Amino acid sequence: MSRSANNNKPELSSSETESRILSLLQFARKAGKIIHGTDACLRGIFGSKIHLIVLAADISDNTLERILRKIDTIQRSVAQIKILDKSRLSQALGVPDTAVFGVTDKQFATRILELWQASNGEEPCDKSS
Repeated sequence: MSRSANNNKPELSSSETESRILSLLQFARKAGKIIHGTDACLRGIFGSKIHLIVLAADISDNTLERILRKIDTIQRSVAQIKILDKSRLSQALGVPDTAVFGVTDKQFATRILELWQASNGEEPCDKSS
């Protein structure tokens, strides 16, 4: 683990970051703050319940397009991140193979985004990308 020159915080490797994000997702799941499945997440987006969309890296183009269209329809920015593959995400969260997860708790969503941004050095996708 190296240290960042500008803020003296340890930089995490991508596998450490993925592991921490998975842990947070597991806590959120146990707390009932995760919605899983495309249709359930689409309803959550429409109802403004979702603060973060977690997408599997191997999500199908059709499913991704459905999610992005819904976000554009409601004209609300919802951050999205892509991590891991759907089998690993689903297995870690104890759900059938699913490529779309919605985080309904703002604090969980914020922390996951912070970890993701620190690892990738970029802003998450939003409705305008």
